[in-house]
Amino acid sequence: MIRRRSLMIGTMASVACMPFRAALAAAPTLDEIRKQGYMRIATTGADAPYNFVGPDGALAGFDIDWSRLICSGLGVESRFSYLSWNGILPGLMAGQYDGVMSAVRITPERAANFTFSIPYTSDSVAVMVRQDNTAIKEIEDLRGLVVGTASGSILEATAETMARAGTLRSYPGLPNIIMDLMAGRLDAGVVGRAGALYAIKTQQLPLKVVGRSINPQPIAMILPRGATELAEAVSRQIKARQDDGQAKILSERWFGN
Repeated sequence: MIRRRSLMIGTMASVACMPFRAALAAAPTLDEIRKQGYMRIATTGADAPYNFVGPDGALAGFDIDWSRLICSGLGVESRFSYLSWNGILPGLMAGQYDGVMSAVRITPERAANFTFSIPYTSDSVAVMVRQDNTAIKEIEDLRGLVVGTASGSILEATAETMARAGTLRSYPGLPNIIMDLMAGRLDAGVVGRAGALYAIKTQQLPLKVVGRSINPQPIAMILPRGATELAEAVSRQIKARQDDGQAKILSERWFGN
């Protein structure tokens, strides 16, 4: 039996684990977005290189640059809010945001309740451990150990079904997992591969990613259910930026490939 410990404070329950009882706001249309002159985009700000808060206090990252490209193509400004992941999808449902750019994986459960653009990238789940750890080689080696992961995410669902940890701790994001892993409070983290590799490289952390890539999935902008026209417009912008080479420039900037 997995012992769970949530380190989330003051957040809403995970949309992935709750019935959709909240009143749904009307889906925004492209005309409405253009009339208001901006698109309200939510992100966690805690998942570098996708999105993070820089030294100057401003949001930066792959998702943020992509959002600006998309909004520029639509002829509107991008306005960002960042908050814990557990509050993002309920906020999108309630009409607090027009879209979400936060390394959101496309899953059947989400597709049934929200509208997605076409993918702008993909990522997989990975296991991160301390550099001197030689016992953990794959996610199956986490059985009975203390494991950290991001609350309310695909990463958490993967950890629950595959890691079989003795204690599974839920965190707001990767920086918190890294902190406890380096302090010895965790044996391992079940994390996004791209974000983990980026953090290890840029911060020169005494950590490593081990094992195979797990459950690779496409990543897209997520919009309110029924926002089909807006999703199609966003998808056209993504396709155009992939065709004109700007997508490749962003990939090289943030991932080196």
